[in-house]
Amino acid sequence: ILIEVDRQLAEATGLNLYQLTQELGADNFTMASGHVLDSGRKLLLRSVAQYHTVDELENRPLSPTVRLRDIARIRFEEPEKRYSVRVNSRPAVALVVFKEGEANTVDVSHRVQAEFERLQKDPRLATMYSEMLFNQGKVVEESLDNLVSGGIQGSLLAALILFFFLGRIRLTIIITLSIPISLLIALVAMFFTGESLNILTILALVIAVGMLVDNSIVVAENIHRLHLAGHDRAEACILGAAEIALAITMATLTTVIVFVPAALVEGEGQFFLIRLALPVSVSLLASLLVALVFVPLSVYLTLPRHQIQHDSSWWRRFHDRMNGVLERLYDLSHGALNRAYVTSLAFFLRHRLDLALLLGLVFALTFGWAARKIEFVQQQDEDQTQFQFSVEASNEYGFEDLGDYFRDVEKVLEKRKEEFGLKGYFVFFRQRFGSVEGWFDDQRTSTKSVKQVAADLLKEFPKKPGIRIFQGEENRAEESKGRTVFVVHLEGDDSTELEDVAGRIEPLFLSMPGVLGVRKGEETAPSEMALRIDRDRAAAAGVNPEMIAGLVGYALRGSQLPKFNDAGREIPVRIRFEEADRETMSELGGFQVPTPDGGRLTLSALTESRVQNAPRSIFRRDKKTTRTMTFELVEQDSSLTRDRLNALQRSLALPEGVTFGTSFYQDAREEMMTMVFAAGLSIIFIYLLMGFLFESLILPLSVILTIPLAGIGVVWMHVLTGKDIDFLGAVGVILLIGVVVNNGIVLVDYVNRLREEGHTRNEALLLAADRRFRPILMTALTTIIGMVPLTVSAPTEIGLSYKSFGLTLIGGMTTATFLTLLVVPLFYSFFDDLREFTAAMVARLRHPSPTPTEVPAPSPDLQKPA
Repeated sequence: ILIEVDRQLAEATGLNLYQLTQELGADNFTMASGHVLDSGRKLLLRSVAQYHTVDELENRPLSPTVRLRDIARIRFEEPEKRYSVRVNSRPAVALVVFKEGEANTVDVSHRVQAEFERLQKDPRLATMYSEMLFNQGKVVEESLDNLVSGGIQGSLLAALILFFFLGRIRLTIIITLSIPISLLIALVAMFFTGESLNILTILALVIAVGMLVDNSIVVAENIHRLHLAGHDRAEACILGAAEIALAITMATLTTVIVFVPAALVEGEGQFFLIRLALPVSVSLLASLLVALVFVPLSVYLTLPRHQIQHDSSWWRRFHDRMNGVLERLYDLSHGALNRAYVTSLAFFLRHRLDLALLLGLVFALTFGWAARKIEFVQQQDEDQTQFQFSVEASNEYGFEDLGDYFRDVEKVLEKRKEEFGLKGYFVFFRQRFGSVEGWFDDQRTSTKSVKQVAADLLKEFPKKPGIRIFQGEENRAEESKGRTVFVVHLEGDDSTELEDVAGRIEPLFLSMPGVLGVRKGEETAPSEMALRIDRDRAAAAGVNPEMIAGLVGYALRGSQLPKFNDAGREIPVRIRFEEADRETMSELGGFQVPTPDGGRLTLSALTESRVQNAPRSIFRRDKKTTRTMTFELVEQDSSLTRDRLNALQRSLALPEGVTFGTSFYQDAREEMMTMVFAAGLSIIFIYLLMGFLFESLILPLSVILTIPLAGIGVVWMHVLTGKDIDFLGAVGVILLIGVVVNNGIVLVDYVNRLREEGHTRNEALLLAADRRFRPILMTALTTIIGMVPLTVSAPTEIGLSYKSFGLTLIGGMTTATFLTLLVVPLFYSFFDDLREFTAAMVARLRHPSPTPTEVPAPSPDLQKPA
């Protein structure tokens, strides 16, 4: 119900809008007023003053001769709505549902989804189109489904790899069973420690899937080798597990220990490492227990007690034929690779410096050239799932004019919708401001990225004077991140001065080649009319400044009165002046302000009007007033564009008191340095652990050198696929440190045991390389293949992707495995020489050789012949 007061009629009858609003506000109410006693009964007293019909409201007396209808027009009106929401070119209403803090996101989303589907079937809404734009529960379930399906697919692929190498169904089943058994132990531990199944914990379990069979493979392969060498099944199982127990224990602990530095560093990477620590560590420790207990027992039960000389059953014939086929395939592929590897190792052991120089060239090419082509980003640009434009219009555009403009924008979106694979678009606008958002179909066939689609649409949007289009909108609470954005922070003491400086330097940045546009920041400060109250005049007239402010507020924007009760339905009531009485400054200045003596003064007599600009908001970052500008960059040569913008920023001379603040890239460097520090601590811990178990501080260095070998694969895998390293990729690098040393540990441990048996160093290296090639290749391939489904999985609805994480582990494991087989023996020989040289020097210092003058005469007993 809208009550619009005619100003002239009100003033002619001596009524004041401020007083009238106060009276009407206290006139329509129902209120508990206490208790009364009636005939011994205690009754609740309620004071009621309500209007039951609009006629009662119209006939409300204002004075003995004036009623409300005499000075005001009262009518039912739709509440003023000076904004518009449109979805897919149709008028829309957007509804956002929030859950309570302790409620389960997925459960609430399911119930909201069920209610939404019920409403869609309601025949009263048959003519309306409705769509759920964002479902956080669906995002969570989608992420979990991706991880679970990736883990299952990885397990199946790992089992196929094992069967190809082993050629035995029972042994393959035994080793594969170590995956669910280890995961079950990990889930039980998570349950009792209060962990929940979420994206990060399931990611940790998926990571573990590829590594859980590693220990079982090594144990089973060792048992099988001893059994073929003539040991009975009991001896083979006991010796096979005992011989390899130290090596696989050390290999498992090196992976677990990389999470220790997570408690010593700060940053976003710390959060990921801590959440991954428990599931991964418990899974790997469980796999160690399974490998040392379950696998030997199971292999013992499956191995035959005696060699079967004659067995003509169809199963034996099929089994032998299958083994023969697999052995031929293995001999043609990995068998040939094994022989080539041993031959190459024998050659390089004779030419150690040649291999060292070749590795130096590879390192120089990788980290001197290729590494510069990848950057550290928050999110992969191609994984973005939606785009956004912000539009700002000048004062000349009315609400209806802006609506016409956005309908032209919608025509462009509708025309290109099918071509770009747009699932829908959302348009919102109000006076002077609007935004356009679009989201894509999951199965779209367009090869263009979100950034390219946004650039093409921007070129086609209608161009009109006074309308600026921005590439999205800034989030002042969280800085935009990515390689195709450039953020500038201005810091100072005066927000108005920062706004002026931003307005002067923004065109300079936009004029640089490669800059696509600027994102919409905070709304432009409007031209405000300030009414400054003359306190001396107001005090002389006895007028309260609060009354002046209330009068102006009630007159211009109106005032909310108590709701009108219509048959149980509450209807809002608003009072204000008619529009014709509040449009211009002259009308505003003529408002009558009552004085205590019954007189009136005009508003212009008590106030002074002045036009001024004022910021809508003040944003402070690190305790400093900040103005942010976010520029969108063209994807091609974004690094070169960023270098140009950095150079421009360094060359600008800012006014005194205004400086450039640090952006995400400075913070990202600090984050990366923190991650590097954590990685360094992990390497130190791994080195000390191996030194303790190897009882040497020199030989572990040959295994530590496999870590930079993994870096070669990480860099080249990202370069070849055109991806940048994100936070999950950085976490993968740290996790990789503990994984890649496993093969080197197994190899060096076997070399030491062979040397203890009497083999020379080169013989031990070649023999260990030949016998450990198969299990090392199996463990590496199961880990690599297990990560493939996760790597190729599509990003979630919010753009969460595991590509960089998977590429990090795949690339690092690939190069670390193949180069480890050459580099570890090479540097083992180098460091073994160093160890012997050091031991000789220490022995010489402890027991120096006697000088010739000090040589004693030989004993007579020693001169007698033996």
